Amino acid sequence: MTLQRRTGLNPMSPKRRAELAAAGRSAFSTFTNTGAGLSRAAADRDRKPKRKPAYTGPSDRVKALVDGRSGGRCEWPGCERAQQDRHHRLNRKAGGRHGEAAERINQASWLLGVCRRHHDRVTNPVGEVRVEAERMGWILREHQDAATTPVLTRRGWLLLGNGGDFTICNPNQPTNQTLEATA
Repeated sequence: MTLQRRTGLNPMSPKRRAELAAAGRSAFSTFTNTGAGLSRAAADRDRKPKRKPAYTGPSDRVKALVDGRSGGRCEWPGCERAQQDRHHRLNRKAGGRHGEAAERINQASWLLGVCRRHHDRVTNPVGEVRVEAERMGWILREHQDAATTPVLTRRGWLLLGNGGDFTICNPNQPTNQTLEATA
């Protein structure tokens, strides 16, 4: 049976042995003591550390704007629970979006303050709440713009601004009555 089949490790190259010797480390395996390779623990130490994924969420300033607009309460109609999350009206996709797309969907008009219960229900890929959330403007499609698509919140139908402000509107006839967020 070969070393690779027994341990899952390949035999060590002469170049690697020389590197380890120069660093004052042993080239002997603690599992087999044959000198054919490193132990799994030593192999793990030699791996490069994994890069921390880049943060793709909203800035602290935008978070503060959304939190101020929601007044610390869930924005789902009829809900009085405390806000625990910020919901992206357009799905961020696995791993987040990058570049212009990340900048766009991390603006205040694309985010809603929401309790954990409603966030879980809205983001569930199946169910009647998701259909309702799409109708209410909580979930948008790629071609839609959050600044021009009304959303039904506990305050009624609103057009959300990127400065934490909102405009009260009728979903069929938007008005220009812009209000600052109040708690």
